[in-house]
Amino acid sequence: GKSIEEREIDSLLVQPGDTLKVLPGTKIPADGIVTWGSSYVNESMVTGESVPVLKEVNVSVIGGTINLHGVLHIKATKIGSDTVLSQIISLVETAQMSKAPIQKFADYVSNGF
Repeated sequence: GKSIEEREIDSLLVQPGDTLKVLPGTKIPADGIVTWGSSYVNESMVTGESVPVLKEVNVSVIGGTINLHGVLHIKATKIGSDTVLSQIISLVETAQMSKAPIQKFADYVSNGF
């Protein structure tokens, strides 16, 4: 029979549609759907919720979160800048770069109109 060598790959090489094996204690490399296995995942970095979330077959996972206990096989659906985490980072950066309307008014008033 054939044996398939398991190895860690760079998340930059992951393409949508790839099936990835995620071991306990490792980061989920891309947004995807669980195709096999079940585990609890720490999503606190995205949701703020400290309680781990159970992930089973046909349930979505978020790239960058941590698989805590079981082995998961996931089918990658979104990678790179399309992932939930990348979109959150982009929104935060945009919000930090733009001033709130009240801040613009305060700057206007403090500069003597």
